[in-house]
Amino acid sequence: MKKNYLIGYDISNEKRLTKVAKIVQGFGTRVQYSFFHCFLSEKQKRQLKSRLKKTINQNQDQIIILPITQKQLQEIEILGYKINLIQEGLIIV
Repeated sequence: MKKNYLIGYDISNEKRLTKVAKIVQGFGTRVQYSFFHCFLSEKQKRQLKSRLKKTINQNQDQIIILPITQKQLQEIEILGYKINLIQEGLIIV
């Protein structure tokens, strides 16, 4: 069963930052510069985490993976210009 996740990161090195962004973008949709929405199975989540762990510096970088329910996803409030969060065929504007 797939679940929604919001993934954000703070990467201290530009080269690693670029690699992390490409990895996460392969699994989800960019919401902001270093903030993504992903709709993942457990297997996909394990694969993503494995690739990220190999890329980051554990002492300098941080990645946060937040599980979010469908209801919470629908209640997200956006201030400023709008984005689309797309998952399971539902578009939230």
